[in-house]
Amino acid sequence: MSVEFSNAYQEVLLENLDSILKQNFMFQARLKLLERQTASQAELQAKLDELTVRHQDVLGQVGKAESYRIQAESNDAIVQEKTRIQSALNDTMKKVSGLESSLEVLKKEILDKDAELLDLKAYIPKLEETVPAIKLKKTNTVKPEEVLPINSTVNNRSKTKVEDGNTF
Repeated sequence: MSVEFSNAYQEVLLENLDSILKQNFMFQARLKLLERQTASQAELQAKLDELTVRHQDVLGQVGKAESYRIQAESNDAIVQEKTRIQSALNDTMKKVSGLESSLEVLKKEILDKDAELLDLKAYIPKLEETVPAIKLKKTNTVKPEEVLPINSTVNNRSKTKVEDGNTF
């Protein structure tokens, strides 16, 4: 072989080796970039998965918060109804206590009238003893049906109309 051929051969060989090495370096550089890109893409995918799970949790908590809000509104309505019923009960109890006190007053009046009646009945025999046995002239004739018994007047007084106090 000739020296020229050998020099040309070596020159071509060096150029091919140089281009192969350049391609190899380029290929390795691209592989490194691709690995970094793959790693960052895997991180992004992991973050996306985590955010998706958090999003589902937040949606579940929003649903729970909505149910709690509805329950709170229901509780508010119940509290308002309880307050209304309690005030109606208090008003009714005031009326009942007023009626009980008036009933006590009426009972006391009845007892006083009964005591007065007993005193008058006891006084009648004394008057009959002191007054001579003369036939008295009847000035006012009253039929027994027209005379109201004492109990009926008392019953009419105690028959106060009592309302049931319902406000519903």
